[in-house]
Amino acid sequence: MTLLSLAASFAVAQSTAANFRDGIWEMTLKSDVPGVQSMPPMVLKRCITAKEMQDLQAKATQPPGADQCKVLEQKTSGATTTWKIECTGKTKIKGAGTVTVGSDTYSMQSQVSMVLPEGKTMDIKSSMTGKRLGECKP
Repeated sequence: MTLLSLAASFAVAQSTAANFRDGIWEMTLKSDVPGVQSMPPMVLKRCITAKEMQDLQAKATQPPGADQCKVLEQKTSGATTTWKIECTGKTKIKGAGTVTVGSDTYSMQSQVSMVLPEGKTMDIKSSMTGKRLGECKP
């Protein structure tokens, strides 16, 4: 789940760099892996600063457990960004997604296909939504 979360966060971090507002954010991640029992959505609420978002953006291009990752394509039109990522190291990953960012919300959908070191393929579809709930409390 961490790998998927970071891949999804990459798109959000890239798209929100210019529009990001510090604050308390609620983020909901849902994923679907065929052949694996569905997990309930993961919901996180926390204060996120622009600096933390920049740090996430820097880390997200190298998800844990994967190496030699690069962004193949990224296009932005208005508030929507589409992206493709590929990792060619020990764990092979190909993914694509779309994220739309508003002033206090975002939504993202992605599809990731991983070939694990033992040769098994895992396909993951995910969605992530976020909404800014207010100011961080000191």
